[in-house]
Amino acid sequence: MRTLWIDQPEQLRDFCAQIEGDVIAFDTESDHFHAYQAQVCLIQVGSRESSALIDPLALDADELEPLFELLRDPSVVTILHAGRNDILEMDRDYGVIISNLFDTQIAAKFLGYERNSLSWLQEEIIGDKPGQYSTFDWTTRPIPPKAREYAAADVADLFALRDRFLPELEAALWLEPFHQQCAYVTSITKYEPSPFDEEGWRKIDRRKNLDGEQRACLRELYVLRHEICTEENRAALHIFPDAALRKIFRDRPQTIADLEAIRRLPDETIEAHGERILEALERSQHCEPPPERPPRKSRPRLSNAHRSRYSALKDWRNETSESLDLAGEFIATNATLFDVAEDPPTCVEGLDAFAGILPWHREMFGEEILEVIERAS
Repeated sequence: MRTLWIDQPEQLRDFCAQIEGDVIAFDTESDHFHAYQAQVCLIQVGSRESSALIDPLALDADELEPLFELLRDPSVVTILHAGRNDILEMDRDYGVIISNLFDTQIAAKFLGYERNSLSWLQEEIIGDKPGQYSTFDWTTRPIPPKAREYAAADVADLFALRDRFLPELEAALWLEPFHQQCAYVTSITKYEPSPFDEEGWRKIDRRKNLDGEQRACLRELYVLRHEICTEENRAALHIFPDAALRKIFRDRPQTIADLEAIRRLPDETIEAHGERILEALERSQHCEPPPERPPRKSRPRLSNAHRSRYSALKDWRNETSESLDLAGEFIATNATLFDVAEDPPTCVEGLDAFAGILPWHREMFGEEILEVIERAS
């Protein structure tokens, strides 16, 4: 399969216009390992005849529209692996949805494969051994040939996996439930920005005997790190790793020279932000320390009936998962069971009120769910 490098609008228009058939393979690469706020840095798209590595750093959203039209087209099947991640990233960066998903990880789970990572499936089923590029900086231009080969192989192999899984799903009578599960994933997967975790400093040093001054110091350094990482859009691992933060709050350096003695604190961080670090240490000595324990999250009290139904439904789900050799997440998540237990339906049709209960669930398990609820009540 030939692979094109596309960084011009007319190239993308021509490639999308030439795609034949109603199935494409799709993947993305982002800079999670290097950036504080990740972005899509490479888009891989393939048909059975050809594939393309599309450079979203060189093309704006309007110029990527021919590709987006394919993804939005309900008549075009888009093959992804663990598609939720790519769907989130495309929604975050472009507000683009994928209308007709075939997720090879979901397929592997329905079929009870021993493992379901893409690298394992490539090696065990296809015979390819992909390289290791989980920490590669995908903003690098030009992308080295080996990294391009790795990216192109992903979409090429997705066709082989779909060809393998389709007849297996049909033979196991899981094809329709699988399609419904894929559609459900696309319907509920929406990007929502994660707020800054103001209590995240507690995870950096989990000792329970920190005094007030130590807690204040750790919090000030944690907040400063967030500010620096946001300003530079660089991951904390590269600019201010946890090990360096712990060393600073324990040793309380007084000077730039003291900071330079901290082995895991990068020189460029000291040069650019050393004074701010020292100021944060000084500030921590005069601010009110945070409480020893984080604020307790209020949780609604469950009635005995609600708790009983919820426990019974979880037991039923786990037993059903084992008997069918099917991942429990495809039968019902805990969140769905909690909602069903809170407001139990009185008929099978009443299960339609719960977003996580799909038509195949109602048909296969509806009567069982009602029986479990009745016994637990």
